Amino acid sequence: MNLTRTLLMTGVLLAALSGCSSVPNVPPEGSLVPSEGKVQVASSLSYTYEELIAAPAVAWSLKGILEKSLDQLPVFQTPLVLYFVYQPFAPNWSVEEARLDGETYYVRLLAKRFRTGGDGEAMAVLKRRAVQLQHARGFADYRILDYSEGIESSTPVAQRYSHGIIQLVRAEHAPAR
Repeated sequence: MNLTRTLLMTGVLLAALSGCSSVPNVPPEGSLVPSEGKVQVASSLSYTYEELIAAPAVAWSLKGILEKSLDQLPVFQTPLVLYFVYQPFAPNWSVEEARLDGETYYVRLLAKRFRTGGDGEAMAVLKRRAVQLQHARGFADYRILDYSEGIESSTPVAQRYSHGIIQLVRAEHAPAR
């Protein structure tokens, strides 16, 4: 096995393992690849660790894209690579949350980069997480104090995000619905 193939397989394995850190409706516990931090290449150019791990697989899959037809590209000749890039069984949204005080939570949702549909699910996922927090903490209800969604433009693929602030409400303060 040559060095290029070994590096590629290592990159694909690490990328696949890093994708396993998000579980639906539960805040992630961590990953083999840190999501924070960057490698500074120049004063105005830096790369995240995830981008550095994905680079060999992307370079290999796009090799010959200008000289060959699509069916001759390595990525279409090896469907297993597509499986690890797309991750069909991974949840569409990863949930991160921070407790602001005893009854208020900040929740951030990130959509996986390659998905089919699911763009309108963010509010439902936020409400589902709010209900889970409500039941786990013994509150009667919840309020969504703030909510917004958008798209983070990044290279090579943009990523949809959403975030909100949830306040858990005791029985005597529950709003009428």
